[in-house]
Amino acid sequence: MGKNNKKPTVEAPVVEKPEEKATEVKTEETKVINVATKKGLSQSDKVTYLKELRHRSDELKQEDNPPMEMIKGYDMIRDAVIIDIAVGEIACGESATGHILIANENNYKALQLAAITRGVKIPEFKALPRPTKSQLEAVGIAEIGEIRALPMKDIKPSKEAIEKKKGEIKLNAEAESGKKEYLNDHTKIETDEQLAEALGFQLVNNKIASPLDRIITAGQFYRSYLEARAEKSDNPQVELAKIHELTLADLLQEISTMVPPSFTAEGFGRLLCKRITDTKSVVPAFEMLKRCGKKRNDKEFKFSDEEIAALVRVLVVWKASAEIANLGANIKRLSKDAKKNADAINNANSVIKAEQELMAYVTNPTYDLADNFIAAYNNKENEMHNSAIEVYKSVVETYYKDVNVPELEFETMLLNVQQHVGIDINLFNEAMLKRDEYDSKNLIDITSEEPAEKKEVESKNA
Repeated sequence: MGKNNKKPTVEAPVVEKPEEKATEVKTEETKVINVATKKGLSQSDKVTYLKELRHRSDELKQEDNPPMEMIKGYDMIRDAVIIDIAVGEIACGESATGHILIANENNYKALQLAAITRGVKIPEFKALPRPTKSQLEAVGIAEIGEIRALPMKDIKPSKEAIEKKKGEIKLNAEAESGKKEYLNDHTKIETDEQLAEALGFQLVNNKIASPLDRIITAGQFYRSYLEARAEKSDNPQVELAKIHELTLADLLQEISTMVPPSFTAEGFGRLLCKRITDTKSVVPAFEMLKRCGKKRNDKEFKFSDEEIAALVRVLVVWKASAEIANLGANIKRLSKDAKKNADAINNANSVIKAEQELMAYVTNPTYDLADNFIAAYNNKENEMHNSAIEVYKSVVETYYKDVNVPELEFETMLLNVQQHVGIDINLFNEAMLKRDEYDSKNLIDITSEEPAEKKEVESKNA
């Protein structure tokens, strides 16, 4: 490789900070010491690291028989990083978050409590530096000791969520007891209400651990029901042929009109939506679902890229449209006293707008990120830079995970990732809107070069 060739990295570029002493974090069972560099990670790099930990944990949870010890490990490290970031905010003495935390002892105790639950010890409140009066005024605090609660609150499930969970537990109990045979046997279904209940059960069947498998099983159950009904029709061959042409996404689309999203479908949809929200792109959501499929027990995802994209679209729209419907009903209720509930109504409208934007990413996405991918990746000031970094990681993990990335010519890798981004976006657009310049035929074949040290040893031994 030429000397000017850059080497790729799956991590975001490191931002140098003034030298700090290595930090040591103690837990009840393990001693974790920062040995990555003498400087440790900068605050911005910790946030990047935090996102990666959350991403890894979320993906592991989607596997069959998820490795719970690994998930607990990721979650423990994630929480420790959050605490470390908060302590760093205090130590730097320049941020609003840090000032609020040390302006009042009760605020700081909330952080201490979080640290204790993870076996992490942080400095006592009295040992912390005190902010100046001007620093306090800058964040709206008149003096040290003023009560200024952090924006923290207990997250309690809504009444609707509690009722939904109770209903799912009841369905599983009824299926287990055999009281409602039609929940597991499509031939026993006699009414539309029974069909809806049976499909709802398939999506929450606690005997199936993987959310993806539950969704697939629900589609298969519905297909079997349609086939049984078609066989009793006047022209079974024609009707059966129509049913066999239906994809999983087609089946799930019909299911979504009959039942609300279960915790499984809604939760999986939320996970996909989060990937879209974090990157303002549908690409990581598509790639995540593709990787989840590859991790199935049969080691083979039986759906084409077009079907995966359609499945992403259905799950996101299913979740988002249900959220919009609930918010709409809530706004209608709040509007009875619009003046008093103005803030709540505005917040609900903001969430509705965000959900509508989410649906646009899977129904009519733009090509902005594909067209500007390389420029955005290489320029930290570009508004799409963070999205480009995350998309790069996602594509590399899907297609180039086993390739010796550091030994490749970086420009070639960026060109390939740009093509993958455009190809993925094509999958979510109508035929007339697809872009011909993004096509798998444009992908450059990448092979790892042998490390220079190995070549040198071989030449000496020749």
